[in-house]
Amino acid sequence: MGGNDVQYVLRYDTLPGKGGPLRDWIRENENALRENAAPGWHYAGTYFTVRSFGSYGVESRWDLDDYAALGAGFGDEVAVQLLQDWFEFVDQSRPMEAQLLKGAHEVDVLPGQ
Repeated sequence: MGGNDVQYVLRYDTLPGKGGPLRDWIRENENALRENAAPGWHYAGTYFTVRSFGSYGVESRWDLDDYAALGAGFGDEVAVQLLQDWFEFVDQSRPMEAQLLKGAHEVDVLPGQ
């Protein structure tokens, strides 16, 4: 993770038969995802579950400069189109799971946690 160690993680499944096409789409569009991200967002990669480990088939990650990046919108017109294209592969009948993570060396832990 980056300097502030804030990471946005999105877990989801693909539509039946769309895992391979999504993988190919990611390979073709990784540079565009990095170059057109919203201010303060940095595309860190997409990972596929292997050997049936995990509750979701796919996980995508972005490093954030800080919490303020969460209000930065969706990026430029190219980024918005990329996101629309990306979600054509996603099975939206199952809720996605999003997490906001912070590095262990920077996180404050509340009493009782």
